Amino acid sequence: MIERSLEADYVVVGAGAMALAFVDALLDESDATVILLDRRPAVGGHWRDAYPFVRLHSPSAQYGVNSRPLGGGGLEPDGPNAGLMEMAGRDAILADFEALLRDRLLPGGRVTWLPAHEWRGNGLAISLTDGDGLRLRARRRIVDATATGTRLPSTHGPGFVVEPGVRCIPPNDLVTVDPTRPHTVIGAGKTAIDAVLHLLAAGVTPEAIRWIRPRDPWLLNRARLQPRRDFLLQTVGGWADEMEAAARAASIDDLFLRWEAAGLMRRIDPAVTPTMFHCAFVSDGEIAELRRVANVVRLGRIRRVGQERIDCEGGAVPTVPDAVHIHCTASGVPRRPPQPIFQPGRIVLQYVRRCSPPLSAALVAHVEATAGDDAERNALCRPAPMVDTPRDWAAAVLADARSRHGWSRRPALSDWLLRSRLDGFSGMVAEAAADATPAEAAVLARWRAALSPGLEGLARLVEVEKALLEPTPA
Repeated sequence: MIERSLEADYVVVGAGAMALAFVDALLDESDATVILLDRRPAVGGHWRDAYPFVRLHSPSAQYGVNSRPLGGGGLEPDGPNAGLMEMAGRDAILADFEALLRDRLLPGGRVTWLPAHEWRGNGLAISLTDGDGLRLRARRRIVDATATGTRLPSTHGPGFVVEPGVRCIPPNDLVTVDPTRPHTVIGAGKTAIDAVLHLLAAGVTPEAIRWIRPRDPWLLNRARLQPRRDFLLQTVGGWADEMEAAARAASIDDLFLRWEAAGLMRRIDPAVTPTMFHCAFVSDGEIAELRRVANVVRLGRIRRVGQERIDCEGGAVPTVPDAVHIHCTASGVPRRPPQPIFQPGRIVLQYVRRCSPPLSAALVAHVEATAGDDAERNALCRPAPMVDTPRDWAAAVLADARSRHGWSRRPALSDWLLRSRLDGFSGMVAEAAADATPAEAAVLARWRAALSPGLEGLARLVEVEKALLEPTPA
């Protein structure tokens, strides 16, 4: 094995959305040099493994990197999301990341790109094309951009036994759909929702779709989270609704029912109380489509898919040999214990804003370049809780508010957030505050009045729920 060496200020391991947002912001905030490497042959991270019909589930305006817009900033022209802010698909996102590398990162000479290189730790990277080794030295830090790496069905496979001869595929293999065959969708997160919507759009009748949902999800109403001035009344009104409900709720379940009544949350089946929350967005048009599928199985996690039977934790259901089973059960972003983001010689990229990976990474880069020491940096960049349950979401809303309060006490950081294209909400509010219409002024005042009692209510609910979940001492 031939071995040579390279050095730069930062060695960034991974070239997905968070890594690119970090590097992009770092170039603006400092004179640092960067070695960027990934085991894949091109930038884009998990988007390179995603199914072809996947799209963002929040606006393109909040995705990508700070230095360049993603998309044209328009509205969806038709379909179930008509009139809402545009959401880029896989190919547009990958094209944008490739253009970022070609047009911005590489021409300045400060970024060295190492595609198809596997990081082995201790400064060693191995080329996956010829097996040669590289010794990489970071004069400042190694940046681990893999801690929040997304797991997809195409890369991690089903978490259950599939008997020989059974057609069980990831959504990637739904390039062509045979509407005459029965289809079983397995999972309840965004991937499963996308698969069901794709099958319906491809002409599969609702009666030919069976949906195995081990847990039902709460879903964010996309229409209430649009970071653009012409949506301010419904967006900021939603924040006020969120806090007013939190101040009055008697439990986490009651809180989500209040959020649903206010139009902030949606569930697919109004008769079932969801126990899952994975930060997925949905529109009312999509909910209407999803509710067309009436054959829903709720028997817990699947254990085995056979030629004639599907075994679940709570029982079994029949299947047929010609059925197409679509597994959508990969865990997405895995839940790992949080750790300090800034460590000696190392940065571990994690979310610092709930469900906002690019903004989180760009903010970490800004703090790395401008804060005094790691104690100060870690105080400003506390990892946001990863979510799996409704209680987790309530805790994440509370943690997010606490972080934003800390950021607001630093004028330079507040100004950076106002200028960041990845944080359109801050800019939207600041723009409206400068020349608010009477209706805008009223909704902003209502939100500000609701904030303190709402956060107190969230803290109370989260602590009560935590106590209920803790084992009783013997």
